[in-house]
Formats: sequence, structure tokens, C-alpha cells
Amino acid sequence: MQQNNVDQAMTIKLDYELPAYPSFQEGIRRAPKREGQLSQAEKALAIKNALRYIHPDHHGQMALEFARELEATGRIYGYRFRPQGQLKGLPISNYQGNCLAGKAMQVMIDNNLDFEIALYPYELVTYGETGQVCQNWMQYRLIKKYLEAMTDEQTLGNDERTSFGIVSFS
Repeated sequence: MQQNNVDQAMTIKLDYELPAYPSFQEGIRRAPKREGQLSQAEKALAIKNALRYIHPDHHGQMALEFARELEATGRIYGYRFRPQGQLKGLPISNYQGNCLAGKAMQVMIDNNLDFEIALYPYELVTYGETGQVCQNWMQYRLIKKYLEAMTDEQTLGNDERTSFGIVSFS
């Protein structure tokens, strides 16, 4: 799908303002650096793919940040977009949403990223060193926004009409 089509299909977007870069708590398990030799073209593509979530006004800053992250970790996690502090599944009434299912999915996601549960919570890895809740923290934030907007007549999906987003049952 072309970038213009993706932009049009994504009806929910990240906030315009960049969040503050979060701090990392000492003693929390961190994923080892993913080794591998990416070519310059592959690195550029990885950064381009990560930038699709970010408003174009911030591409210069975030491209540099993503390049540093890619060099340091072997991946782009988008740490800037990770919520500050420890995530954990809260009572369902603490979540925003239009339906119980959307709120319940938010509880499950946050529970899987709890420091006590996730294998590498800062890298979104829940189990087996490869099971990730999302590829990066930008996806986490977008999924949370979609779940807040979802109704009982909708589901999260991926089809030719939406690319990724809310799909109505019809």
C-alpha cells in the first residue's frame, strides 16, 4: 500500500506533540542488542518505516533519534513513546473507551507489559524472547487510541478499506 493510502486510511493518529523521553528504571530486564548487519539501505528503510507514525514536522528530530536507537539496540522501539513508569493492568474502570471489549483489551496489553510479567518490558517482549505486544511504542499508543474509540459494533482489523484500524461489522 502506498504511503498516501496509509495516511488516508489511518483515521486515528499519534498526538502532534512529541512526548518527553521517559527514564528507565534500574534493574528491569532489557533485551540484548539484536545483532545483524543491516545495509545502509535497510537502515534507511527501517527509519522510514518508523517515521510513518510521526507527524512530518518531527521527522528530522525523530530520524536522528531512530538512527541512534537502531545503532544501539539493533531495532527501533520508539522509546520516546513509551509511557513513563511501570505499566500494569489496572481495574477496567480506569481505562477510557466506548465498549467493555476495548477496555478489556487495554487491560490485557498493559498486564502483559508489567515489569513483573514481561520478559523485556521496555522492548515490548512478553515471552520467549520473540513474542512482542507491538513492534514499537508508537504502535502501542495507536492501538490504545483505537481501542478507546472502538464500539461494540467494531473490531480492530486489517482490510483493504482501512489498512489497519477500526472495522465495522457489516
